[in-house]
Order: sequence, then C-alpha cells, then structure tokens
Amino acid sequence: MSDIVLDWADGQPVSRRFGDVYFSRDGGLAETRHVFLDGNRLSARFAALPEHAVFTIGETGFGTGLNFLAAWQLFETTAPARCRLHFVSTEIDPLSATELASALALWPELRPWAQPLLAQYGALPPAWHRFQFRGGRIVLTLLVGDARETLPRLDARVDAWFLDGFSPARNPELWSDALFRAMSQASRDGTTVATYSSAGAVRRGLEAAGFRMDKIAGFGRKREMLRGTFVSTARGGSVAPWLRRPAPLASRPRTAIVIGAGLAGTAAAASLARRGVDVTLVEREDHVAAGASGNPQGMLYINPSAHGTVLTQLLLGGLGFTLRELAAHLPDDATAWSRCGVLALAHDAEEALRQQALAALGWPTGFSRVVDRAEAGALAGVPLPTGGLFYDGGWVHPPALCAALARIASTCDPRTARWRWSATTVSGMCAPRTARRCAPIWSSSRRPVTRGRWARRRRCH
Repeated sequence: MSDIVLDWADGQPVSRRFGDVYFSRDGGLAETRHVFLDGNRLSARFAALPEHAVFTIGETGFGTGLNFLAAWQLFETTAPARCRLHFVSTEIDPLSATELASALALWPELRPWAQPLLAQYGALPPAWHRFQFRGGRIVLTLLVGDARETLPRLDARVDAWFLDGFSPARNPELWSDALFRAMSQASRDGTTVATYSSAGAVRRGLEAAGFRMDKIAGFGRKREMLRGTFVSTARGGSVAPWLRRPAPLASRPRTAIVIGAGLAGTAAAASLARRGVDVTLVEREDHVAAGASGNPQGMLYINPSAHGTVLTQLLLGGLGFTLRELAAHLPDDATAWSRCGVLALAHDAEEALRQQALAALGWPTGFSRVVDRAEAGALAGVPLPTGGLFYDGGWVHPPALCAALARIASTCDPRTARWRWSATTVSGMCAPRTARRCAPIWSSSRRPVTRGRWARRRRCH
C-alpha cells in the first residue's frame, strides 16, 4: 500500500493505480447529487424516516469521500433530528490525510462536513475503521481492502447503494457478479441502487443478483445511467434457516442499565447512549474505574500477524477507533494520554523475521515504519541494541478514559438528539462491598439522580 495514491491532471485528482478520474470533469458534487442522491431518491426518503430510524448507505469506492459528505449534508438538512445515518464504504487505496485535504478543498461548500472528517482521518491500514460524528448521529464504517473480499463479509441491511468506483473499462475486476451477489446479500426488499454506469454487463449482473434495473438520464456528458430496486424473490435460491437474519424488532430498546463503571461498562454505556438509548450506569463505589480499570497507565499497542488474520484486522480497526476517541475527548497532555508511538524491538532472530514480514505488507508509514538502531535509540531516548518497528499508539490513563466515556453517555439527551458537554457528579454513592443494592452513578435521562434512587442487582461480590 503506497503512501501516494493520487496524481493531479488539469486540477482533477486521478488514481495512480487505475489512471482514472475520481469524479466527472463536468462537476463532481453535481454528479454525486444527480447520480447517487437523486438516483436513490434520498431527499424524500430521509424526510420520511420514522423516529429513531437508522438509514444505511453502502458504497463501493470511498475515494475522496465526496459521496459521503454530500449524503451527510443532505441527511442533516432533511432527516428528523432523532434519526441516524450509517455510511458503509469500501476502499482499496485510501488516500493519505494530505491527499484527502487537497481533494476536498475543491468544494468549499462542504467545508463544515469535511473538517470533522479531516480531524479524525489518518493513516489507514487494511481493516474496518469506524468514525463517529455529531455525537454518534453520523457513522462512517470504512472497509479498507478489496471490495470483493470485504463486502461478502459485511453483515448489514443496506437501504441504498452507491455503486461507484472507477469505470468498468479501467477496473473490470470490481464490476463483477461476485460483488453484485455480495450487495444483494446485504440488501432487503426495497433497497435501491444507483450508478453512473449504463454498461449492459453491469445491468445484467445486477438483475441476476435481484435488482430490477432501469436506465435514466445520466449526468453531464453521460447520456444514461442505471438505477434500480432490490426484490428478494428475484434473487432466487434460498438461505439455510441457521444463516437467516432474525426478524427486526418491532421497536428498538429505549432504556438500559449497565452494571460496573470500568472500561467495559463505561464504553458500553457511551455506545448505547450514542444510539439514543436512555442509560443508567450502576457502580458500587463512588467513582469510575474503581476496580481493575483503575490501573495508572495502559499501553495502546497491538501485536499483529503478517498473515492478514481476522484478529489482526480487528486489532488494527480497534486501535484506530481508540486513538480517534481519545483525540476527540481527552487532551494529549501526557497526563490523560499520549500519542507518543510504540517501539517494538527486533530483540532476536525470530522477531526480526516477523517484523520483516510485517514491513513487506506495505502499511502506510504514518501507521508503522521500520527504524534502524540509531533512530530507535533516538525515539526511546536511550541507547538500544537493535532497531525494530515504530507503530502509531501510545499510552492512556484508564480512569481518565472511563471518566470521559461516562461523560459522553451522561450528557446525551436522546429525546432531542443533542449532546451537552458538561460533567455530572453525584455524591453519596459509597455502598458497602457486601451490599445487595447499588446506587447509579448517573443516568442519561433528564431526571435527576438522587441519593434515594436505587437500582437492584442480584449480588455484589
């Protein structure tokens, strides 16, 4: 994976790998709105969403992020305030942060949406990366890797597809029956698809996968484009009962109780609150991180495999998400946390061979790079016997992270879908270790938590 993905020609970004432009020379943003937003009838569909609904968009080819930002802009201006947007996109060659900033500078109109993306965006090794914006109302999941490998593993119910990517003539491997089948597996009755391509092979492939396709007027110099709707009976075949998705709940849960205010508990509480759930966090002590999560310092690092295992991809995605969360909610002041990097020394021959295999994967240098003995010593501040790999990472004070996660959840008002960034403290929470009743530290509802309000648990050990 190269750190340089873009070339520029006549003021337009061009893919080095495919030699094709990222968007129409007749106007990238106008093309996105015509092909993908209007092609999927998103304005009317966003406006008609019921309360607390989640609308999911799937995309093949994140590129410059233009489609994502345009969909985000439209969602914020048309969808009800309590609804959420989940945008899932694939990308085999993610741009560097510098390249992305240069490309998005072409559209000053999107600056209010581009800035939050650029603030979180960094080096992205092959993994599934989660980004959250507007207090969790907007979620981007970026599947870095070949779409033919990532999409078949996607467990989702997509409402609208943006079939993008470079042209079938430049990138024929993408526009394959396998990809169309993966799209159909993640679709439901009524899922729509739109693409700038009007190629007969694309239409036939989508129809074979269960989409009813039509040609409509294209954008700019393209006379026609395709759009369609998924009909599950048209897909043919059957799914084994044990592989079928369960029927959706008639209504989503609106309340939850989380017992324990350590790392796991506060993370779960924050995640639920971001989804509009009214959360009560219960802790038997008078502060968060009272148990094992109270360690003074924890390292932020991974031990990856060079074989592209699922576990390694999970670790890569988890580390990236953690670093983004820390950067958003804690000061990098060497008190709460520090993104100082992690140095892994090649301490013996076996480790040296493992690191050589990892370096050969070509991950972005902003995430990991080989350092020799001299640079390793300079990074560590002490003489070292060998070099190694220098990773993105650092350390965190776990109680500070727990407190930040608790603040996220305790300041969420699900009835107005707004976030109030103010800490809430409640006194009088010390309960004896053997007590069978524990007081909640806080509740994300607007009702005050008082000394006399108790939440029962089966047993306090």
